[in-house]
Amino acid sequence: MRARNLTAGLRGHLASGPAQILTILVVFLIGRSTVVGYSDWTSIQAMAVLAAFLGIAAMGQTLVVLVGGIDLSVPALIGAGNVMTAKLTGQGMSSPVVILLVLAAGFAVGALSGFVTDRWNVPALVVTLATGSVVGGVVLLWTDATLTGSAPEWLTRFTSSSASTGPLPLAPVVVAWLVLAAGAEFVLRRTAAGRKLYAQGVNPRAARLMLVGGRSVTTLAFACSGLLAALAGLLLTGFTGAGLFDVGSPYLFSAVAAVVMGGNSLLGGRGNMLRCVLGVLVLTELTTLLVGFSLSTAAQQAVLGALIVIVVATYGREQPLGSQI
Repeated sequence: MRARNLTAGLRGHLASGPAQILTILVVFLIGRSTVVGYSDWTSIQAMAVLAAFLGIAAMGQTLVVLVGGIDLSVPALIGAGNVMTAKLTGQGMSSPVVILLVLAAGFAVGALSGFVTDRWNVPALVVTLATGSVVGGVVLLWTDATLTGSAPEWLTRFTSSSASTGPLPLAPVVVAWLVLAAGAEFVLRRTAAGRKLYAQGVNPRAARLMLVGGRSVTTLAFACSGLLAALAGLLLTGFTGAGLFDVGSPYLFSAVAAVVMGGNSLLGGRGNMLRCVLGVLVLTELTTLLVGFSLSTAAQQAVLGALIVIVVATYGREQPLGSQI
């Protein structure tokens, strides 16, 4: 019993914010001492922008993980958001209308995934993989699998790593991400909607019996994930300059990895947006460090995958709260 309590305490400590903050500092110091230019301000600004794209997508994944699911449609929705933004802009549509259509499409696809998952008790892995495949097929048919459209000028400036936001030496997209994360953290911690989300993740059956959970909670979590993935794709258009569906492919792994590395439990009901932000920063630093070491994409994936296995073995698969109630 004492050993079990010690293990549980260690997992809780490692999953807490200080552990991630220490990791961020250690990785940064390693990069500064081993990679030329790693700590230059221009490099930090570039990492911050990359972290913002990943962070917005990982926020949605965090919401789904909190209700005990996982969203594999994130890459497809990022790609769809990217392509829709570029193609519709290239056709002369105004930016407010484009933004509305992109976000509405992401929200609708996410809501459909959440509804099907909860209504027929189908594993979220299967449902989101299927919806992602459908979205991908539709987008590729629409674009003939080629680069398409263009990015509006305001979006290019919004996502430029050299841009600043008023007196802040950070790109507007970075500030927007941090504001969104702070807002989401407030909702999770201080509102009834946030408490319902946690209750659903801890024990769905008990949440329904207490009338604080149910299909609407799961559907809304997936819908928000779809909306945020589409938003990430929209913002990436300013970074890529054109629409390409495959731009979302790297986020299949990285969005989940960021959630886990931040200390959020994959079993639902335990975690928050602050952990997500810290996980994103850790993963972005590590990825940049591996690129600085001139590792191939395959080698980077292998190293990061091994780290994820270690992290999950440490605290990502801790005992579900529902089994303790």
